[in-house]
Amino acid sequence: MIAVLEQIKPETAELLAHEAEANHLSVDEYLRSLLPHSNGAAKAEEAKEELTPQEKARRWSEWVDKNAVSVNHFVDDSRESIYTREDEQL
Repeated sequence: MIAVLEQIKPETAELLAHEAEANHLSVDEYLRSLLPHSNGAAKAEEAKEELTPQEKARRWSEWVDKNAVSVNHFVDDSRESIYTREDEQL
């Protein structure tokens, strides 16, 4: 197992540590999150983790901030906006 760790360059280890910290995870947890969940074992471990309501809210806020879409114009999604003038001529 140590031979595997010797193959990792210091720059790569630093990048992994930085990404893990940015995601509020240990390096081991971050690396496990990158692995495919082929047998479901990793998912079962995640399901066992109990989060406090504050932690759930913090993770939700982070997810929303990370995936928010910025719209720089007015969006008219009213019912009236879906009808066109062609509909009035019928």
